[in-house]
This record gives sequence, C-alpha cells and structure tokens, in this order.
Amino acid sequence: KARLALVRPALPADVELVTTYDRAGIIHAGIRSLATRLVEAGAVVGLVCAVFLWRLRSALVAIVTLPVGLLAALALLRLQGVTANIMSLGGLAIAIGAMIDAAIVMIETLHRKMERDGGRRPRRDLVLESALEVGPALFFSLLVITVSFLPVFLLEAQEGRMFRPLAWTKTLALIFSSLLSITLVPALMPFCLRGKLRPEAKNPAARITQAIYLPVLRWCLKHTKLVIALNLIFLCITVPLYFRLGSQFMPALYEGSALYM
Repeated sequence: KARLALVRPALPADVELVTTYDRAGIIHAGIRSLATRLVEAGAVVGLVCAVFLWRLRSALVAIVTLPVGLLAALALLRLQGVTANIMSLGGLAIAIGAMIDAAIVMIETLHRKMERDGGRRPRRDLVLESALEVGPALFFSLLVITVSFLPVFLLEAQEGRMFRPLAWTKTLALIFSSLLSITLVPALMPFCLRGKLRPEAKNPAARITQAIYLPVLRWCLKHTKLVIALNLIFLCITVPLYFRLGSQFMPALYEGSALYM
C-alpha cells in the first residue's frame, strides 16, 4: 500500500491501481508462526534444563544466556540492515540448541565439583576451577561450529540472498553464546548456585537416562571393533541413497492462498 501511494501521484488521473494479488498476509503469517516456534523451542530447552539439573536457579543461569545471546545477535543484524524474515528467524531457531549447550556443561561441572567438595572450599574457587577446566573447550567447540557455517557467505545470486540472513543470525548467535559461556555464566554461578545441592544420584531423570545409557555404553566399549564396523557399513549404505536424492531450488509450498495466474 505504501508503494502504491508513492506511484499513484505520478500516474494520469484516469489510471486506477487495483491490488489483485497480495502476499503480505502469507508472509506475515509465516513470520509469526516461526517466531512462535522460536519461543516454544526456548521454553522446551528451559524445561529440559530444569528437569535434568533438578535445580531451578541452576536452570535459570543456562536459560538467561538464550535471550541475551539472541538479542545481541538481533541488535547487530539491525545495524547490518538484515530484517526479521523467515530465513533469519530460522537461523535463530537452529542456533538455540547449540547456544545453551555450553552453559549447561559449565553448570553441570560446577554441580559435580560442589557435590564432591562437600562445602569445604569457597564456592568462588570451585566456579573458577570449573570455568578454567571446561571454558576453553566450550568456547572453541562453539567457534568451530560457527566457522563451519562461514562458507554459506560465499553463496552468490539468489541462493546468496536467500541463505545469507540465516547464516548471519546463526553465526552471530553462536559467537555471542561462546562469549557468554566464558563471561556471563561464570559470573552468575556464585550468586545463583547457593545452598545445599541435591546429589545427581537422587535425580529421577538422571537415574532413568543412566539406566538406559550405561548398558549401551559398556557394550560399545566392550565391542569397539564391531561398533566401528557397523557404523562404516551404515555409512556405505547411505552413499547410493545420496545419489538417488532429487534436487530442486525450492520445496513445494502449500500456502493456502487462492490460485494466481
């Protein structure tokens, strides 16, 4: 409508402009749907943190890194002129899981140290020890994920314009997540992780997952050659399947709009 208002004064008086096909409703509905899924993904991540860490304040330390990292990424995108579209919001949705991993690992490391220490040492010393132990590994692991996505920036023409917003949002979100995991998370842990911690052995969720995973892990360590051979076989099976995949520029879209010719 704004563009029609700009064009209309330049046209003769007897020329009438009529909108016959407007995709604005479909586009806005798609953005709203993806934004809703983004909030739901953050809520699910927070719920999983609370269940497995079994301590609400510990989960909050991990959860707080999500909005801070996402807002920082969106602020830089705003400076670069990248809009909130389906691809840029999709990049944020993809990055959520990796963004919170580092905070969870940092908090879990501190939990274990506090459980084994039994309150003998100052908590700040345990936080510093935990950060020095896993901080560099967490930072570089997220950095590797970020660097692996950089080739998308080399795409040109239509594919470049389509996927570059996704690459920017995912890359910036992971960069800020890496920085927050070694700065904000260690700073918050001494204030949030207070009081007596419940041991991991009493966490029902941890006990169930360990009961399922430990037998599988022991079997894999006992039959390492067989496990490696099976994975190589599965890898070889996927090669012919890969060459049978079709290709197209865009998938079929079921927009629910009227037929336009």
